[in-house]
Amino acid sequence: MPPFIRRPDSASPQPATADEDGALLQAALHQALRLRDEEPSPQDAAAAAGLLRQALRDSDEAGRRRLCDAVKSLTVLPHDIVLALASDQPSVALPFIAHSPLLTDEDLVKLVWSGDASQRVTIAARPGLPAAVGSALIELAGARVVLSLLGNRSAEIDEASLQRCLSRFADDETVHEKLVERDWLPQSVGDALLGLLGPRLRQALLARHPVSPAAAQDARRQEGSQTPWWRTQIFSH
Repeated sequence: MPPFIRRPDSASPQPATADEDGALLQAALHQALRLRDEEPSPQDAAAAAGLLRQALRDSDEAGRRRLCDAVKSLTVLPHDIVLALASDQPSVALPFIAHSPLLTDEDLVKLVWSGDASQRVTIAARPGLPAAVGSALIELAGARVVLSLLGNRSAEIDEASLQRCLSRFADDETVHEKLVERDWLPQSVGDALLGLLGPRLRQALLARHPVSPAAAQDARRQEGSQTPWWRTQIFSH
C-alpha cells in the first residue's frame, strides 16, 4: 500500500506521488544537514523533527538509509527518532547503532536483549562501550559476538563479566586467546584463566597479566618447567 500524505485541499488522505515522496525526502535531508551544521531555534528544531518523522514514516528503505547516513552522527535528535532508526531494517539500523552517540546505555542494553546476532555484534564493536552493555552481551550473546566485544579494546568489561565469560566459554580456546590479548585482566581472572590454557597461551598470559604466586606455581608444575621465577613476570599485588 502506498504511503499517504494529507493535501491542504482535501479532507481525505491521498496517495503520495513519487515526486512528492522525493521532495519530502530531500526536505528532510536538508533539515538533517541544518541540525548538523547549525544551532536551530527550538521552533526550527521542532519543525525539523516533525519533517524527519514524516520522512521516516513515508520513505522506502533506500530513503531511510539516506536519512540514517545524514543523522547517525548528530548529537541532538529526539529520542523517538533515535529509537525508530535503531529498530529499523538492518540496512538502516546497523549503521545507526554503530555510530549514533545518542543511544543511551539503557537503549543499548534493551537492543542486546531484543536484538539478533547482527545487532549484538554491531553493539559489541562500538567505541567506548560501557560495562553494563558489555555485561549484557557476555550474558546473552554467542561466541562470535563475545569475540568482537573482547577485541574491542575501548570496551569496559568489569571483573564479574570477565568471570562470567570464563564460565560460559570454559572450553573455547578462541575466547581464551582474546582474553589473554586484553590490555588488562584482574588477578582473579588471570588465576582462573591460567588453568584453562595450553602451554602457548599460558606463557602469553604470564607475560602480560598479573597472577598469584600460587597460580603461577601450579602452572609451572603442570608444564614441568624449570623457568626461573623472575622470567614469569608474576605480580602478586
